[in-house]
Amino acid sequence: MRVTTEPLPQRQVALTIEVEPERVEQAMRRVARRLSERYDIPGFRRGRAPYEVILRTFGREALLEEAAEDLSQEVYREALDQLGLDPYGPGRLEQLRLEPLTFKVIVPLKPEVRLGDYRSLRLPYAPPQPTEAQIMEVLERLRRDNAIIEPLSEGMAAPGLMVTVALKATDEEGKVVLEEEVSFLLGQEEPPLPGLAEPITGMALNERRTFDLPAPGAEGKVLHVEAAVTGLARYLLPDLDDALAQTVGDFETLEQLKAKIRDDLAAHLRRDYDADYAMRALEALVAQAEIEFPPQMLEEEIDELVSDLRRTLRRRGQELEEHLKARGQTLEDLRAELRLQAEARLRRGLALTQLAREEGLAVSEEEVEAEARAVQERLQVSAAIWEQIAPQVVADIRSRILADRALRRLVEIVRGEAEARPEPAGSLSSEA
Repeated sequence: MRVTTEPLPQRQVALTIEVEPERVEQAMRRVARRLSERYDIPGFRRGRAPYEVILRTFGREALLEEAAEDLSQEVYREALDQLGLDPYGPGRLEQLRLEPLTFKVIVPLKPEVRLGDYRSLRLPYAPPQPTEAQIMEVLERLRRDNAIIEPLSEGMAAPGLMVTVALKATDEEGKVVLEEEVSFLLGQEEPPLPGLAEPITGMALNERRTFDLPAPGAEGKVLHVEAAVTGLARYLLPDLDDALAQTVGDFETLEQLKAKIRDDLAAHLRRDYDADYAMRALEALVAQAEIEFPPQMLEEEIDELVSDLRRTLRRRGQELEEHLKARGQTLEDLRAELRLQAEARLRRGLALTQLAREEGLAVSEEEVEAEARAVQERLQVSAAIWEQIAPQVVADIRSRILADRALRRLVEIVRGEAEARPEPAGSLSSEA
C-alpha cells in the first residue's frame, strides 16, 4: 500500500492511498465467494462456482467496487497508523479510482493553537466608582418607596397627585385591548397609554370621560378610551434626612446610608466591569493567537448553537421549524447566520483550552463528581436516564470548570498578578 499526503488549509490533509494489485485481487476473490454463496449460478451448487465464472457472471467492475468498499476502512486505518495521524473526526472520501484501486480521503486534523507570548498581555484595570448622581438616584428611589400616600375625598386630577383611573380601551374594530384600573403619579410617571395624562388632567374624582388616543405602534390608528377617575391622593415624599435613613435600614444617619449605597453601587459596578474585563482579556488573547481548526469542527459548533436555540424555543412553547417559518428562513439560512458567532465561540474555547494546558491547570475528579451529583439531584431523573446522560453532563462540567479556571488565570496575567509561568506544555496539537 502506497500513501502520499497533501497538506490542505484549515487543518486538513489529503491522503492518496493506492492499494497493491495482489491485495485487491484477494479482496475480489473474497467478494466472489460471497456472491457464489448468495446467488444460484447455473451448473454449480451454491458456494461452488469458480472465481472465473463469478467474474464473467457479475463483471470485473462489480466485484472491484464491492472489494473497494470492503477495503476502504481497513486501508484508511492502516494509512493513519503508518503516518502516525490521530484525526479530529471521520475522514471524507473525496475520490475513488478502481484501476489501480486508489482512495483519496480528506482527513480533518485536530485543531492547532499557538498563543504566542500571552504572558506579556496587559490591560489597564480601573473599575469605575459610583458618581454622586448615581447615589442620589438610589436615594430618590428610596424616597419614592417610602412616600406617604394620602387619599383625597374630593378634588381634580392635577400634576403631582397620585391618580387612579379605571380604563377601557378598544381599537377601531371594537376589540378591547386594555381594561384595568391603574395608578400613576400624574405628570411624573409614564401612564399605561401614551398621551393619557393630558385628557385625564382636570378630571374630578369619580368623573367619566371618553376620548381617542393614538394606538401605540400603529401609525394612523386610534384607540377609543373610556376613563373614570376612581381615586386621588397626595404623594408626599419624605425629607432626605437621618429619619429616612433610620426608616429604610439599620442606619443612624443619612451619611451612613449614603456610604452603604456607595459600597453597594461600587460592588455592582465592579462585577459588571470584571465580567467585561475578562471578555476583553479573552478577545485580546484570541486576537494575538494563531488558531486553526478543521471545517468539521465549525459545523459541530453551529450544530450546538442550533440545538441551544431549539431548546430555548421549546421552553417558550415553540418549535424551531415554526420560528424559522415566521422569519421566512430555512435551516440553511439560520446556519449561515450563526456561522460568525459559532466561529468566535470556537476560537475563544480553543484559546482557553490551550491556555489551561500551558498554565498546567486541571480539574479534579472530586470537583466534577460533586457538581455532577448536584446536577443529578436538581434534575431528579431516574437512574436509567441518568446513566444515559451522565457522560455528556460530566464532560460539560469538566470543560466548564476548566474554562472558568483558565479565564481567571488569564485575568491575573493581563493584570500583571500571575505567578511565574510554569513549564510550557506545547500547542494544542503537534500534528503536521
